[in-house]
Amino acid sequence: MAKGDVGFPELVMQMKITNRLLAAQLKATLSQQDMVRLLSSTGATNQEIANVLDTTPATVATTLQRLKKKEAAIVDRSPGVSASVTSSLSGGNVSDA
Repeated sequence: MAKGDVGFPELVMQMKITNRLLAAQLKATLSQQDMVRLLSSTGATNQEIANVLDTTPATVATTLQRLKKKEAAIVDRSPGVSASVTSSLSGGNVSDA
């Protein structure tokens, strides 16, 4: 490799730095719960989310569980939500009984 060439490890390090800088900007405007929701939607693991937010994977897992419960409660209280929609969100099956 010639001087000035950048390898994969250097690119990964730069991506991590960029991600942390972007997360730092978002932290000023979003709650940690919203940050966990956002990062989780990207497919990041609990460990990866924890690294970005300077917390533990257990805290991320707990936050995700609370978000699931909160979202389930919203769906349950929403008028006009059919049983099939509620079931599909929870991963269950609906019979036509």
